[in-house]
Amino acid sequence: MLLLPGRPVLPSPALPYSPSPSPSRFRPLPCTSNAPTSASTAASADATAPSSFSVEDYLVNRCNLYPNVAARVAPELSAIRSPSKPDAVLAFLADALELSPPLIAVAVARDPTILTCSVPRMLAPRADELRALGFTTFQMGLIVMRCGAAAFRSRALVSSVQFWVPYLRGRVDKLVAALKGNPGLLTADLRTVKSTIALLQEEGTLTDGDVGWFAISYCSKLLVASPDEVDTILARADEFGVPRKTRAFKDAIIAAFSATPERLAWKAAFFRDELGWTEAQVKTAAAKMPTLLTVSAERIRRNWEFLTTEVGMDAERVASFPALLRYDLEGRLVPRFQVMRVLLARRLWRGRDFNNIAAITEEDFVAKFIRPFLVKVPNLAKIYEAAVMEKEEQ
Repeated sequence: MLLLPGRPVLPSPALPYSPSPSPSRFRPLPCTSNAPTSASTAASADATAPSSFSVEDYLVNRCNLYPNVAARVAPELSAIRSPSKPDAVLAFLADALELSPPLIAVAVARDPTILTCSVPRMLAPRADELRALGFTTFQMGLIVMRCGAAAFRSRALVSSVQFWVPYLRGRVDKLVAALKGNPGLLTADLRTVKSTIALLQEEGTLTDGDVGWFAISYCSKLLVASPDEVDTILARADEFGVPRKTRAFKDAIIAAFSATPERLAWKAAFFRDELGWTEAQVKTAAAKMPTLLTVSAERIRRNWEFLTTEVGMDAERVASFPALLRYDLEGRLVPRFQVMRVLLARRLWRGRDFNNIAAITEEDFVAKFIRPFLVKVPNLAKIYEAAVMEKEEQ
């Protein structure tokens, strides 16, 4: 069944019986050709409207909602006495924002009071303001879909957009993308948001670029949390043993926010019980890379097996370079190790640990470990490319 107005649609593959709204979940449109296309046609419809106007019937017949949903949201529209204003709104959503009938139905179901808004005094000016900021018609439609019509008609919308865009390097498309994961970015109280960001920047040394990354990541909800909630996260981040006001503390904040204390405790026990690490080794790895405790156990297990059986590293060494347990095994560790093994067999390279080879960027790896040896090992590039291709074909 449809979600109540104002509730964000959160599709989840793990809940097959609660899919996100799609055209199939709304009543088929009885006749789209008779839908109003402008405010003038809406006015003419009002002139011929019967004296008794049923909001429920309107929601069913014109907005394409199921009767049970229409009955649920109709009380919020008790002030509507004729189809004039809602017809104008529907025309605006269809023409100005280019929303399809099923998407209009989603917008109305989420926030039925959109039908009470004045197009010339509220909705149209808001669209003009967003267009002046660089939003396309399609992006404005996405704002309605992701944040609800209430956000679109909010007087604080433009201020919120102007606040977030600088953190996203001036790109409104990144803001629209961020709204998919956290519609609250445009509806949160900016005073609270500013206090929260100031606290994170002070304690976690977050740069403006870091704030932008948070906004488009799974940590975006931390940016709109209250300062008290952030204080709780900071206290949990302290448990990783990373000093505050350091760049490394940012990772501790991410880890503390991304996993519950119980989950973090379970992952620490996983290192001790399944991998045989000591408590000191777990603390060393967590302090160097707090987000290691948010990596899946399967990836850690597979990387650990490769590093110990193939590369020959021990727990003490891996704990000192915990990023090795986060890297892509087939796409990074295995191909680079194969190159290292060839160079060692030809006695063309010595003296550098595998962790250094694994840590450098792809460009630096090719420049330092492929190109200089192509004369003596002509097929070295092919060996590396073949190993990478095996990952892509899986």
